[in-house]
Amino acid sequence: MYSLISVSKALADETRLRIISVLFLREFCVCELQEIFGMSEPRISRHLRILKGAGLVIQKRESRWNYYRLRVTDKNKTLLNYLDENFRKNDVFLKDREKAKNTSLSCSI
Repeated sequence: MYSLISVSKALADETRLRIISVLFLREFCVCELQEIFGMSEPRISRHLRILKGAGLVIQKRESRWNYYRLRVTDKNKTLLNYLDENFRKNDVFLKDREKAKNTSLSCSI
């Protein structure tokens, strides 16, 4: 029951949905997500923490940087497919994905 509630709460925010949408493309570091969404590091990190807590994203640490990608499991595969299908029909998500495709930042010191 707890996981259902935490996933539902995680998906009840537009910014977190937008982050999930671009994570379908590839993994991103926080600084890349900042660039895509024009948001501060603490704000992006807070949303990623919620998504990670709900089991929707995986965090990987490389050197000083944290990279995030979708966590696809048997339990959430149907949900993620449903989300992706709807992301492909919405201009906000499509614009985010286009911006993400054109983002070639690599985290630097």
